Amino acid sequence: MSYKERFRWLQGKKVVICEDNAQRFSILSQFLKNYGVEVVAFNNKTAMLAEIESRRYSTHRSYLAIFIAANLAKVMEPYWAEVTYMNPTILQTPVILMGSETEKESVQNLIALGYFKYISPDPMTARFVLRIVRSLNRWKAMRGDITPTAILQK
Repeated sequence: MSYKERFRWLQGKKVVICEDNAQRFSILSQFLKNYGVEVVAFNNKTAMLAEIESRRYSTHRSYLAIFIAANLAKVMEPYWAEVTYMNPTILQTPVILMGSETEKESVQNLIALGYFKYISPDPMTARFVLRIVRSLNRWKAMRGDITPTAILQK
């Protein structure tokens, strides 16, 4: 079995990338798409606010993971805290913090609050992303499938 075949379960799963740097977004997006992952982009505050608001009362997980840039996480902090306080099930989706070391230092309070399941190295490496994907596979097995048909069958 090839390395790529081991990640066949990723086909059609959705991952959110919140990154306003087009080059970093493109690299991560293309890497994930090589494994059949559907990438959803929220590259500015307005798009992120609309998505968070649409999930405010959601009771099921829609995304496999969320990759977010440190600068966007800092901007979204007050709104994110409000929504997750009202609906803590949103926190079941693993959030991965991206950015330079100085950007990550600016969101130390969010890291301390436990908003991020993983913190990426700078620059992000393929090995790191694949390690995250492997751990999400175990997470998926523990929590159950997140495909729409599996959710409807529950």
